[in-house]
Amino acid sequence: MDNSNALWKVILRWIAILPASVLGMQLTFVLLRIINILFASHYIDTSSWMGVLYTDIVSNLIAGVAFVYVGFKVAPSNQKIVAIVLAVLLLVISCLSLFFVNFITKEYYSNLGIICGNIGSIVCCVSIVKGEMDEILY
Repeated sequence: MDNSNALWKVILRWIAILPASVLGMQLTFVLLRIINILFASHYIDTSSWMGVLYTDIVSNLIAGVAFVYVGFKVAPSNQKIVAIVLAVLLLVISCLSLFFVNFITKEYYSNLGIICGNIGSIVCCVSIVKGEMDEILY
């Protein structure tokens, strides 16, 4: 009975990788925007162009890191491979998003956020593969 219970936990963790990554990314994005608006307002005018740019860069960069890192931690095994797959998945989805943003909606300002999210996910993936992420967080 205990062995089948452990098997279900492993199966559920494999199923939860992508939803947990997306949820972690969204929560990180929203929390960082709130934190930047609350605390950076003492130093940067958050309604100015520079304040919006700073908030957009930081929140998207760290949201990309969160996407890969949360999936890496949720995965029961082959964690480095999962990190690589998640970074590639985000890159592919972002490329599709860039197509829609540039050719359909013509909102070019979103390109910066998309690129920063990709940079964050790639940096996190490289750190995980090299084994540096465990040294930083433990």
